[in-house]
This record gives sequence, C-alpha cells and structure tokens, in this order.
Amino acid sequence: MAEQNRWRQTAQDSVLWIFTAVLTLGLTLIFSFTLLRPSEARIIEGLPAPEDIFAPRAITYESTVALRQAQEQARASVPEQYKRIEGDVGRFQLNRVGQTFAFIDVVRADTQASTEAKLTYLKAMAGLNIEEQVALDLLNMNDADYARVKSEVQRIVGDLMRREIRDTQLRELQQQAQRDASLDLTPTQERVVRFLAPRFIVPTMEPDPAATETQREEAAATVSPFPVTVATDELVVRAGDIVTERHIEKMTQLGLLQRQTDWRFVIAIAVLSLLSSVLITLYWRQFYHGRRVGNGRYLTALTGLILIFALAARFMVSSPGLLVYLFPMAAFSLILSVLFDVRLSIVLTMILAGLIGFNAANSLEVALYTAAGGLLAVLTLHDAQRVNSFFRAGLAAAVGYAVVAVAFQFSQTVTDPAAMLELLSYTIGNGLLSAALTLVGFFVMGSIFGVTTTLQLQELSRLDHPLLQELLRRAPGTYHHSIMVANLAEQAAEQIKANSSLIRVGAFYHDIGKMNRPAFFTENQEGINPHDALDPYTSARIILSHVTDGLELAQQYKLPDRIRDFIAEHHGQRIVKGFYHKAVELAGDAGGEVDREKFRYPGPRPRSREAGIVMLADAVESTSRALQPNTEKEIERLVNTLIDEDLTEGQLDDSGLTLGDIRLIRASFIKTLKGRFHVRTRYPGNEAMQIPETRPLPSTPESPAPSIQAANGAETTKTTAPEAEVIVERPR
Repeated sequence: MAEQNRWRQTAQDSVLWIFTAVLTLGLTLIFSFTLLRPSEARIIEGLPAPEDIFAPRAITYESTVALRQAQEQARASVPEQYKRIEGDVGRFQLNRVGQTFAFIDVVRADTQASTEAKLTYLKAMAGLNIEEQVALDLLNMNDADYARVKSEVQRIVGDLMRREIRDTQLRELQQQAQRDASLDLTPTQERVVRFLAPRFIVPTMEPDPAATETQREEAAATVSPFPVTVATDELVVRAGDIVTERHIEKMTQLGLLQRQTDWRFVIAIAVLSLLSSVLITLYWRQFYHGRRVGNGRYLTALTGLILIFALAARFMVSSPGLLVYLFPMAAFSLILSVLFDVRLSIVLTMILAGLIGFNAANSLEVALYTAAGGLLAVLTLHDAQRVNSFFRAGLAAAVGYAVVAVAFQFSQTVTDPAAMLELLSYTIGNGLLSAALTLVGFFVMGSIFGVTTTLQLQELSRLDHPLLQELLRRAPGTYHHSIMVANLAEQAAEQIKANSSLIRVGAFYHDIGKMNRPAFFTENQEGINPHDALDPYTSARIILSHVTDGLELAQQYKLPDRIRDFIAEHHGQRIVKGFYHKAVELAGDAGGEVDREKFRYPGPRPRSREAGIVMLADAVESTSRALQPNTEKEIERLVNTLIDEDLTEGQLDDSGLTLGDIRLIRASFIKTLKGRFHVRTRYPGNEAMQIPETRPLPSTPESPAPSIQAANGAETTKTTAPEAEVIVERPR
C-alpha cells in the first residue's frame, strides 16, 4: 500500500509539472504576440498599394525571388524523361495477335456452334471489346480474305511496336495503325483491320522520375544570380499597382517591412509566465492535491480557462480605443469560484491581472481595473444556485471597474464629461457581459470537460427528477433519509464555506442504490427484518452492494462524476460492524476465522470536503433516527462519538477537512439535531397517549445487543459516561 501511494504521489507530481510547463509556454506565446514590431509600410501582396512608396536609401542585393522564378522556369523547360519498359513489349504484343487469331480460327472452324454462339465467343475475348459487325465480318469472310486480314494486322503491329512509344504518343500511333491499312483491301477487310490493329498498340516506354529530376536540377543549377540595384528615392511601387512578391522582397531589403524581435520583452514575458505558473502549481498542490477536484479533468479545465482568457486579454488590450475596458475578468473569476472555490479564484484573478497590466505597457490602471472587477464579483457572489446572483455579482464588478476608471481619469489634468460617460458605459457593459459569459462558460465547461456546474446542480436538485421520483416510489424511507441528510449536511457546509449546492445534490443521490433492495434497509422496513433469516456474509454483501448498485444507476441516468463520488465515498472504507461481530460470534462457536475485508465498504474514502461532510451527516442522521436522543447531552455525545470514530479510523484523511472544519461541523450537527429532537413540556391530561420510555440494553463490542444485530448492518460503538452506558448504532 505504501509503495502504491508513493507511485500515485509521483504520478500526480509529474502531471502538475507538465501543467506548469504547458501553462508557461502557453502564456509566453500568447503575451509575446507583441514581440514583432509593426511594419512601416502597410501593404498586402496581391492587393493594390495604398500609396506611392519610395526607397529611403540606395541598396544592391541578390534577388532570391527572381532567382527562384528563373530556376522554376528552367526546371519546367526540361521535358519528362522516359526509359524503355523492361521486356520485349513489341514481341509480346505480336504474340498476342497470333493468339487472338488462333482463337478466331477455332471459332470459325466450329461447325457445331450457331452463329449467335460464335458471336458470343468472339465478344468474350479479353481486351478487345469486339463490335458485333466486326465479329460477323470475321465469321463470314472466306479463308483467303481472312488470311489477308491476319497478315495485315500482324504487319502493322510488327512495324509500329518497333518504335519508342510513350503514353503521350499512344493515341497518335493508334490512329496511324488505322491509316496504315493497305489500299487494296476490300471494305470488309479494311473495317476489320482498322478495328483490330490499334488495339494491340501499347506504350513501350515509361516515365523515368529519377532521370527527369536529375536533369531539372542540372538545369536549375545553371541559372545565375539576379543582382538588383535600388537608388535613393526610387519609386518602389506606385499607388494602385498590384503588389507582387518582388515588391515585397524589395521593401523588405529596404527595411520598410522589417520586423525585429524584441528578445528582452520575450524573456521578460517568459520569466513572468513561469513565475505565475509555479505559483498556481504550488497553490494547487497545497490545497487540491489528492482531492477529487484535483484530478486531471479539472486541471485541464483550469488550463483551458486561463489560456482562453489570457488570449482574449491579449487581443483586447492591444486593440485601439476603449475595448480593453470590456475585458470580462469578472467572468473568469466567477467561473473559478463556482467550479473550485473563492480562494483559488482570488489568487488566479490577481496573477492574471498582473500579467495583463504588464502586457499593457506596464499599465497600473489596467492591472487594478481587471483585478477590482474580478475580486468584487467573487466576494459578492453568495447564492450560486440562482441566476440572478451572477448578474448581481456582475453589477458589483461594474462598480469596481467604474471606481478604478474614474479614479485614474480624475488624475488627468483635463477630464472630458462625454469621454467619462462613454467610459462608464463600458464598465457597466463589462459587468453585464461578464455575468452572461459566466453562464455560457458553465455550459461549455460541463459539455467539453465534464465538469460539474451550477446549472447541472440546479437541474439535479429538482425533486421531480426521474431518479428521485423512482427512489420515492420504491424506497420512501431512504428518500426521506436522503432529504434529511441533505438538510443536515447543507447547514454544516454553510459554516465552513464549502459548496453547499453540491453537497445538497450529492446527499439527494448518495443512497439511490438502496432502491434495488429497499426491504433490507432499516428505514424502509415495516416490522419485518429479512436479515434475521440470512447469514452475516449474505447480509453484508447486500448492504455493501448498495454502493455499486448506486454507481450503476448513476451511470444509467448520466449523473456527473462529482455526484457519483458521493455514492462511492459516503461510507468510505468502514466495516459493517453489526454483521461482522455476528460473523465473529458464529465463527467462534465453530472454531473458524472471519475475513474482515468481506465486511468492508469498497470506498474510496472521501476525497473532497463536500463528500466528507455528507459521510458524517449520513452517519449522524441515521443513528439519531434510530436512537431518538431527547437530551442535549445525548445529542452531543452521539455526534462526537460518530465523528471521533471516523477521525480515529482515518476515514477523513483524504477529504481536505481541517480540525477547525470538524469543530464547526460538530457544532452545526448538534445545533440542527437539537432543533429536530427538542423536548416539549408534558402537560397534564395526556398520560394515556404516552408510551413507557425504553432505553437500549448495555452491550459489549464482542456481544452486540439483539436490537443491533437485527439492524441491517448497524455499526455499534460503546460510549461510557458517569451517568450511564449508551449504545450508539449506525443503521445502514
């Protein structure tokens, strides 16, 4: 296990440093688009020149454009080279003529076949596609005329196939084969000869690419350089003339189109990008490493967000006018705050604002402008489940934008009221644009990266969702339990600033696997416990299976990954102690041993603060429902016992919950349960409706009380107090 953990840690560190390298390279490339100075002459090849352009100085250079064009002409002047096809193609074709006429001889001599059959035989000859009239002529002519046709075709093919025939000459020589028919032939003989002879004429030469390329290279090598001399004030291109490649070359040589790289600026951008990436990586490693939200999918989404907004900032900052005041930094900050948390959003907002300010000619105004809007939007977003909250945050961002813009405008010696109003309109538009882009960003992030967004949580939190309705119909007790867990966990989440929306939805669905076998779980039973008739191993398998069943249902209903995590992690790797102890008792009587792992939930342990809260709330809600504590001390003892047990077993080690978080969660659970199990004053006259109070019988971990063994996989913990010994159960 230790070796596996080290391997996993090494793999995660490798992914983080790859993220650092990719982010550094991306930011450097994006913000280094300004490393090329704009050209002095604004012309485009293929379009008319906007003005007359003159040479500022005299130069002489060798034109590579003219040289390349002359070499291309020299290469084009060399024709395609050919070589003779291997083998005696002429003799082969002459043999084909003999074989063809030998077949025709056989057909003519066949006295048993009808004319139609003979025609069929002749038309079937491969490569000839003989016409019907020609076939009839061959069958009907006498032997002397037929012999003359045969010799004439052999003569023509033999004469022409001695030549060097290229594919480009084939058509011409086939026509010549028709013209070479003797003039003393009868019309029937001539028709047959003119049809057959061209079909045996084929190329005897094939292209030779190697020889062609060699000769073309030799021709190109003979071309001499083209020196070009330009005098001072010489007209390079006239206004309205179409700009050619030679014009571009000449102006480049004159320095009119020279683009120079400012390597100092590039190095500065690279250093700042590296510093920013390292800061983000270290922050991520400190607060997200090993947590579910820290997986590769979320890291990829974070990289994409940073680079997309950096690219937008690069173009908007370099654009003329007031376009920079429309850069929606607040959208970037809001998306980060909802997908991850407020702390990460604040850190990245400040880092990106600094990079943008540096790119905008070291503009303090631009840096403060973008940072103020993003920070105010994040800090004023309270209820991320409501669309209106994002527009309120957008208006708060607009106020931040406006304050910074007005402050820097008042620092100028002259302030134009019209320009001030225009600037304020840009800041308000920026706030509204940021809110709208945030909602669009949620949709895109959910679709492309599979990241759980607020819009998805809103849809899943509806109690008329088909899966929740199915849970209500098949396992009403589990449905009610899930609602109560959601309320309990949501109150605790508010205290530690966790994602309460995610927690509420996760709690709704964490026990959906129970609907497959609802009667085996306490909250759905009505006086009959089916576990009484089962051995502890079978009962444990049924109880444990509700996790895997839930994951299958989540996949079937396409629940997001982070909701599936609640299903897999809400029991961590606990032992189903009630059935385990029962198995130990039975094994003790039979003299056998019990495999503890067969009673353990598959896990994993909670990997996020939200999953950790739901795990604790699930245990507290189910146990309090079973024990019904009616005093403040009993409630506190129940909550503390359950939480301390999970802490001792290490179930919360990967959740990211701090001891301070645990303290606040305890207090929230106790406060909520006090409101739920508060004691009212007993008024005289109601004695007939009261049931005598009963308390669970004391028991030991080795010998659980009968009520515990009957509870479907209940976990038992004994807590000793001066007043009494209390048994705490964890119904599953």
